[in-house]
Amino acid sequence: MSWLNALSTCWTPGQGGCVVWWDAWAAVGTICATMAAVCLGLAPMVARRQHAKAVARIANIRLGIQLLHIGASCALAKNATTASDHNVARINAEHCDSKPFSELIPYFDVLPAKLSNAIGLCIADIETMHSLFAKVSFRAAGTGAPNADLFGLLNQVDATMWRARRELNSYLSAKDKDVTAEIGVMATSLVHLAQAAEVASPAWDEDFTRLRILGRRT
Repeated sequence: MSWLNALSTCWTPGQGGCVVWWDAWAAVGTICATMAAVCLGLAPMVARRQHAKAVARIANIRLGIQLLHIGASCALAKNATTASDHNVARINAEHCDSKPFSELIPYFDVLPAKLSNAIGLCIADIETMHSLFAKVSFRAAGTGAPNADLFGLLNQVDATMWRARRELNSYLSAKDKDVTAEIGVMATSLVHLAQAAEVASPAWDEDFTRLRILGRRT
């Protein structure tokens, strides 16, 4: 019973003249109350952090899928020489959609500011890209690639999305996966598709080209 000597000089307290050290017992009560308060205070913080991790993982998955498409479109647009190269690169880039990220906005309050800002920039750049695409006309095969800097636009969106990807991976302690090979495979498929579109007879219109790339018409 030596460990109880700090609380009472004998045992059992209150019996046989055994004196209780109430100050010591009060100190123990204070310590226990403090520990309980700390645990209760940490619980919401732990839950918030777990929530933030879950939101970050969802954003990272959605971002990874879209990075393949924007990367492949960048590769084709960089070396575009025909109207079909331009058409295919632009239409494939429409796989990048801000909606999957906009759906996470209600949960931004649980994320670190740098993550919500990074995702917000993705939303802004993707929406800007789509608004510019709306002003671009489909070019008929054989008319040559336009002078518009499609690669510059796509490359900016790609860079913004990769910055967000690195921020998310850092927060999640995840390794940066090298998707160069996957992007290369998709880019090669786009090149073949553009070549087919350029020589097709009858010529592919925009609706048919969209159907081949996006699986849907305008």
